[in-house]
Amino acid sequence: MINLDRALRSSLKTGKVVLGSNQAVECGQSGKAKLLIYSADCPLEVRSVLEKMDVPVYAYESSGKDLGASCGKPFPVAALAIIEPGESEVMALLREIRGVDNE
Repeated sequence: MINLDRALRSSLKTGKVVLGSNQAVECGQSGKAKLLIYSADCPLEVRSVLEKMDVPVYAYESSGKDLGASCGKPFPVAALAIIEPGESEVMALLREIRGVDNE
């Protein structure tokens, strides 16, 4: 099991991650996102849009405030998109929760 908080911070430092519901939806729709993550208090409309995309989605088990803190940000983050994981092991979530190989 990976340390998601550490993996998210590593992705932000070494990869490409976009924060925010609108940007996550745009990246998912354009096919740029490799993984979408949303917080427990992400608006239902956004959550349902993300879950209908052809991109793996992970439900972060805590609030947007906690997701923001995990990303090292002083603000809440309802959703984010991993475009490039960098040196992070965040893509291991694919194997862990979906049984999909890491690409």
